[in-house]
Amino acid sequence: MSTPLSGIEATLGKDLLNKIQSSKILLVGSGGIGCELLKNLALSGFRHVEVIDLDTIDVSNLNRQFLFRSQHVGKPKCDVACEVSQRMIPVDRDSAKYLPHHGNVCDNSKFNVPYVKQFNLVLNALDNVTARRRVNRLCLAASVPLIEAGTTGYLGQVKVCDKASGLACYECVTQETQKVYPICTIRSTPSQPVHCIVWAKELYKLLFGKAEESMLDESGGKSESEEQAKTPDDEPLDSEPSIYMESVLAYRELLSSPSKEEKLAEAARLILETLFCSEIEKQLAMDRYKTAKKTPSVLSKELIKTKVTAPTQRESYKTTDVWSQEDCVAEFVACLIDAASINPLLPSFDKDDRFAMRLVTAAANLRSSIFSITPLQSEYSAKGIAGNIIPAIATTNAIVAGLQVLQAFAILKAQLEGKPDSLKECCRYVDVVRNRSGRSGWYLMSSTLPSPNPNCFVCRNATIPLTLNVKKWTLEALLTRIVKAQLGFQEPTLMLGSEGNTIWEEGQDADTDLFQQNLPKILNKLPCGGIHNGSVLKVEDFSQDLEVDICFSHQENWKVEEGEDGTEQKYLIGGEKPVAKIAPVAKLPQGEQANGSNADDDILEVIDASVEDQKQPGSMEEKKRKALDTLNGDTVVKRPKVEVAADIIVID
Repeated sequence: MSTPLSGIEATLGKDLLNKIQSSKILLVGSGGIGCELLKNLALSGFRHVEVIDLDTIDVSNLNRQFLFRSQHVGKPKCDVACEVSQRMIPVDRDSAKYLPHHGNVCDNSKFNVPYVKQFNLVLNALDNVTARRRVNRLCLAASVPLIEAGTTGYLGQVKVCDKASGLACYECVTQETQKVYPICTIRSTPSQPVHCIVWAKELYKLLFGKAEESMLDESGGKSESEEQAKTPDDEPLDSEPSIYMESVLAYRELLSSPSKEEKLAEAARLILETLFCSEIEKQLAMDRYKTAKKTPSVLSKELIKTKVTAPTQRESYKTTDVWSQEDCVAEFVACLIDAASINPLLPSFDKDDRFAMRLVTAAANLRSSIFSITPLQSEYSAKGIAGNIIPAIATTNAIVAGLQVLQAFAILKAQLEGKPDSLKECCRYVDVVRNRSGRSGWYLMSSTLPSPNPNCFVCRNATIPLTLNVKKWTLEALLTRIVKAQLGFQEPTLMLGSEGNTIWEEGQDADTDLFQQNLPKILNKLPCGGIHNGSVLKVEDFSQDLEVDICFSHQENWKVEEGEDGTEQKYLIGGEKPVAKIAPVAKLPQGEQANGSNADDDILEVIDASVEDQKQPGSMEEKKRKALDTLNGDTVVKRPKVEVAADIIVID
């Protein structure tokens, strides 16, 4: 008797269809690609699928994420996607199980190695590098095949990652990450529209979020940790607040209490005057723009007083309209008035929040105009820059999702035949291209899946060379800016010295409080002899079953690029590995603290460089060590439990 799955059975065979129906599949992401995947999985006979996604449905999703309708806006994507796709299952849908998990895949308490091990394979439908790295590491640790995919406009690619089959992991190839701009460029020497948009996003945070977290905050105060971190050699910092801070604080006070529209409008115009007139005049008098490509001009005070209808309040308004200076002033004032009636008011910028985009577009265009930066941006184009958006193409998502399911068939067939480690022979790397390629004029280009990169420290435990100034960097900066932000560790344990003594640890049963005193210390003043030129730091992450060695090179002098003021603490990932020297164990005098840092130190410069394969990985069991705590006076030293590794992101 013919059934809706008869075609699948005739094509793949009864045994493989049974395997499909009994297999457990994990899908991470239920957006553009994820919706297409769920539809394909349901119609292909998959009955046991779990979906992880932390997003909720937005109006902008409806044009391509076809499982969602207008009544679903605001609901978790995974909940709706599972409910709708399960109804598409052609046979006995009530006994199938499509289970949603509304959460972050980086949450190790829920989504860890034991959780991933229960699945036959994992499908990625993600749009960010951090989550992809996380899933990649979980699959490596759990020995579960991963089908990775992504799209950028009309372009797309699909590949399989599997450790047992000797295939490259996701992180064997350096992934492009978000561009980071020096703070001094944003604040003082903008030269591109994107600089002004980043500045406007920080202004939004200054006005409506935690002001102290904005790079524009100059209230003149220092935190307790900054005061404690200051050393006798540090030069005193300029504590004079910018002219605009007083008007910003006054507006925030008005916003916190019922205020009339006239007072809000007056406060908004005062902010405009102090930001684009008084502050610019002050900076010009101090010769602060000598390194700027374009010297700013002061915004006309008469223009600020002009009262016209805000462009978004006009009947003929379109998001592609480019506003004049008068329009930008009117829109800025209207936004600061409207803020009093918006509840809740988002504390940080969100490209999908209309109010936030109105304010950022107006402020960014005003800043662009005084610095003579072209072109000015419409609300539509500003949203694209602010959110780093490349328009998604629904057709590309559909093609890629179909290719992923074909790869899933091949993997399940290999598992059925008892050849789970033969995926290099049965799966392919497929590129989706916009223009026809080759003599045949194909839009899909297939090639052999690559072998692991010998320099990949995620799946090959390669050593990472790292160059920085060990006399300026603190352990806290190293931990947050490099180990976590750039190398992607979730719960790192740091070990130093020939005995492998722990100087920091996180995670379950970790004695984090015991090592707090090490965080503000300068690297060369750390316990166990500190970090010097040639020192090797072992980093482990039990939650990801990873470990890596970081080999340090010391460099004090760095090239100052255009737009920088020389205070940036830079570093270089890659380069030649220096010869390691075992430093003598030195006890750090009590009360010794790390260097203080100003706002510009929060920006990193990471240069693309190759990593040498300097280490042969051993088995995890051979490397396990018994936990041993020792307290050496005020210097905390602890021997580690087990080792693990991490990943690297290199920014051009």
